Order: sequence, then C-alpha cells, then structure tokens
Amino acid sequence: MKERRLTQPMVARCKLVLVGDVQCGKTAMLQVLAKDSYPETYVPTVFENYTACLELEDQRVELSLWDTSGSPYYDNVRPLCYSDSDAVLLCYDISRPDSIDGALKKWKTEILDFCPSTRILLIGCKTDLRTDVCTLMELSNQKQTPISHEQGSSMAKQLGAEAYLECSAFTSEKSIHSVFRTSALACISKLQPSTKTSPARRLSKRLLFLPSKSDLLSSTFGKDKAKGCSIM
Repeated sequence: MKERRLTQPMVARCKLVLVGDVQCGKTAMLQVLAKDSYPETYVPTVFENYTACLELEDQRVELSLWDTSGSPYYDNVRPLCYSDSDAVLLCYDISRPDSIDGALKKWKTEILDFCPSTRILLIGCKTDLRTDVCTLMELSNQKQTPISHEQGSSMAKQLGAEAYLECSAFTSEKSIHSVFRTSALACISKLQPSTKTSPARRLSKRLLFLPSKSDLLSSTFGKDKAKGCSIM
C-alpha cells in the first residue's frame, strides 16, 4: 500500500505598503490585526514592519506589511518603502473632509512617481466617526460632514484604485480582516496572471467590484507565534 502524501499549499508572498496622512488610522489597523488590540494612545509612527499569513483555498499567502509615516518630514525617506511592493493601501480618515485633496494630490502623485505599476486600494478609516456626536458637531460648526461612502467610491475611481474599502479599527475587527483579505486577493491576481479564472480569482473580482459589501466577509484570524506571523 502506497503511502499517501499530503499536498503542501502553494505559498505566495505579497508586500503591502500603507500610506496616508498623519493620524488617519494606518497604525491602528495593523495593531488590531497583529495584536488584537486597539491602541489607546497615539504614538507617531516612523516606519514599522509586520508579518501576517492567511490560508486562501489551496494557497498560503504571506503578507509583509509596511507601516509608514505620513509626516512631510519623512517625504524623502518614505519612497524607499515602495520598492518591490505588490499593492499600496492608501488610507484616509473619513472624519476629515480635507483628506480627499491629500489623497488625490500628494499621495496619488507619490505613488505614481515611485511605483506606477503597483495596485492601489483606497481605504476609508474610522467609519465609526460617521455617527459620533462630537465629530458631527465639530464638522457641523465648520459646515462640513464626514466623507460618505459614495464620495469615497468616486475618489477611488479618480485614483484608478483596484478597490474601495472602509473599516473601523475601533469598533469592527471584522472590517480590518476584510481589508487585508481583499488586499491579498488583489496581490494574488497580480502575481499569478492566468487566462483561466480560478475560484480564488472569481472571489477576488467579486470583492473588488463590490467593495461596499466588504463587511459581509468573514474570516478567522489568529496568531502563530512560533512562525512569527498572524494566521488569517
């Protein structure tokens, strides 16, 4: 009787770079993903790296996550992070209407200058602030409102983004998981072009063209400390 060998899943490695204005929510997303905890105090980011893993059908995806500073002080250093990136997650704070201009001007220009062929995913952070009374009152005094989902989707089209997703690191861990799962699917479709559409790629397309449904995705995340990465 022949010994039955277990098939090892294929491994894909993807590099994701998170960029965006200062305090837009980048680090909080990664803290929730990697440490299962929301940072109670703000600590300015310089540059941080995280590693996460996920199992997607018959493929294992290892994510290298790069957290960058949005401060103009690091404008000459940050571009070094873009090298060999598979996708850029352009993050913005939905409670700051002026962040639309930043995304369309500064960040779009920087991304196109240093990694023009890299996929872009636009991420609207802090969705919980859309219903936060203090935030609404403050914006109302300035005759402003939080950025709507429709405005975010429109901005994604102007950027030529692969997808538009929204999340809240404060109230919805599930939405954070969906962001990185969708990002991994986007990377896989880039790393493995094929004329035959696989189930994984069909799922990828469904996610990318229906981003407003991202909160319906469910995935179980945990940590594999022995391997130094999070298992999604």
